[in-house]
Amino acid sequence: MGVFSEVAERFRGPETPQRVRHSQGKLPSINDLMVATSKAMDLLEGRPFRTGLKVAVIAGSIAKMMLLPDREVASIVYAALLHDIGLVRLVSDLYPHLPPGVTEKQLFQNHQLVNARIIGSPHERPFSSQFYEIFHQHPLTAADFVSKVHLSQDIADIIATHHELCDGSGYPFGLSAEQIPMGGKILAFADVVEGVLEGCSKELSGLTSRRHALENFMDIKTPGRFDPEVVRVFRGLISENEDFLRLIASLEVENMLRCLLPERTMLMSGPVLLSIVAAMGGLSDGLMPLYKTGRSRHVADLATSLAESLGIHREQCGELAMAAMLMDIGHLATPAHILMKNGPLTADERSVIQDHPLLGQDVLKFIPGFDNIALWVSEHHERMNGKGYPAHRKGFEISIGGRILALADVFDALTSHRPYRSHAHEPMDALPVIGQGRMTLYDNQLVNLLRRVVLSSEIPIR
Repeated sequence: MGVFSEVAERFRGPETPQRVRHSQGKLPSINDLMVATSKAMDLLEGRPFRTGLKVAVIAGSIAKMMLLPDREVASIVYAALLHDIGLVRLVSDLYPHLPPGVTEKQLFQNHQLVNARIIGSPHERPFSSQFYEIFHQHPLTAADFVSKVHLSQDIADIIATHHELCDGSGYPFGLSAEQIPMGGKILAFADVVEGVLEGCSKELSGLTSRRHALENFMDIKTPGRFDPEVVRVFRGLISENEDFLRLIASLEVENMLRCLLPERTMLMSGPVLLSIVAAMGGLSDGLMPLYKTGRSRHVADLATSLAESLGIHREQCGELAMAAMLMDIGHLATPAHILMKNGPLTADERSVIQDHPLLGQDVLKFIPGFDNIALWVSEHHERMNGKGYPAHRKGFEISIGGRILALADVFDALTSHRPYRSHAHEPMDALPVIGQGRMTLYDNQLVNLLRRVVLSSEIPIR
């Protein structure tokens, strides 16, 4: 049985023997999925794709030059890829405490430089003590995600200390030099180096050379705050390898990252793949606390039920389940004030929302074996009359997976609480609403199947 078939089995139960087919194409590794997760975090922070990858390459290269064991180097690289994963869980808690006119993305883009006192607070109005109390927990909130994606506790421990400074002024523990694990020291420094290279600081924005900016930073800002051995090794790295700074600013950063990570020998079974994808999908679910939790799982249940009713092969049912869980990952780029708005969206806000299918595709499209998944994620808001988004595809220009996801998504939306309306529809009341859009919005055959599936109680109704 293929891995995607194993995923489908978790939703639809064992396959009947006469329908079993064995096929296995490309499969992602844990490395592929962590790179994609890192890119999703770049969306959350409003930073260019591969920002997290740069931090990982800087941290891993320092660790390698310090002759740390390969396992420790790998742990530092994985921690760097996921170092701000805890921010996702805090967005909805932080949002009410943001000063007027300040977005969470402005904060996220600069927080590592503010913590290292390279720049002051980027906002005139100070944050409340309650805000800082919440925000300073983000290094700790990553542990649950790390455990769900089958990474070791030492990676969570490195992430937990990536904002500690050697002079004891960091957070969340206020550790001093001898108390901070080496991985935490390396990641704290690499995180700030990447921020300097991106020119986040107004203090450094006039410097013409990235190398000059780094030298200025290391001469003035690192003493006392960062481990001197880590700083010394990094100076040697950029001195001995003149191309290093150029390469990490290019697409070559992905190849550099692969060289730092071992080939994973862990079997990527269906249950393992499903648990990692579910954790990734949970990132977008967690951004929308005003919606019911478990949204992506519910859409996956309905989508796989529709697909199986159509006679679609089990492996594609498994792919469809994962596409359903990942379809809103592009919402990590959507500002909190839009996601949490109680009321109709403006035209500009709708335009921002309509970017999320393509952003989700951008996160997923380079994962081996995820070609269908990335396509279906990009199409889950397309409509049969061409009035959907983002590509305005019509009719059967939309793949069957995209049409199934679109219908399952709408049914879930109608039957779930939404902040912009007073009540959710009962399942039987949602069917005629959807029926009004048969042929124009939704695939007519799928609308008929949906009615049969709902009436037969083949899926759990919320």
